[in-house]
Amino acid sequence: MTKTEFLQILREELDGRVPYSVIQENLNYYNSYIDGETAKGRPELQVIEELGGPRIIARTIVDATLDTEDRPDGFQSYGGREEYDGAAKRTAQKQYTEYRDGEKRSVHYVDFSKWYVRLLAGLAGFVVIFLLITLVMGILGLAGWILSVVWPVLLVLLVIWFMKGPRR
Repeated sequence: MTKTEFLQILREELDGRVPYSVIQENLNYYNSYIDGETAKGRPELQVIEELGGPRIIARTIVDATLDTEDRPDGFQSYGGREEYDGAAKRTAQKQYTEYRDGEKRSVHYVDFSKWYVRLLAGLAGFVVIFLLITLVMGILGLAGWILSVVWPVLLVLLVIWFMKGPRR
């Protein structure tokens, strides 16, 4: 199998199963790896045989991409060539920073893939809804109490107004 065939099969196996950027990064990596090994004097066929089948490699890439428990955006972190070289290290919790007009803004994304995060979010939502309902019912209860005290006074004032008649 030639390098072109290897990369073509790898592309076909990954196409539609992982993001385009992951496909490109892996194709670039394997292309440069094969070129680097053949530049050292090793035969292309031997390098490709040592790598293994492109379908097995594609399956490994797909499995790694689908294992996204620590990523909020749903894709596995592939840093490209520097990550393969071991230079780039990433943490599980991502902080994305936006620079706008010279000021630094930091946004933290919460990972809802863990059960305890979903439980805490559900409990927080329940507490907020409970407090809103309590507030509304308290306001209605206060309005009801005020009306129960005020309506007899209003009734007496209405009777007095009818007794005196309209003023002209």
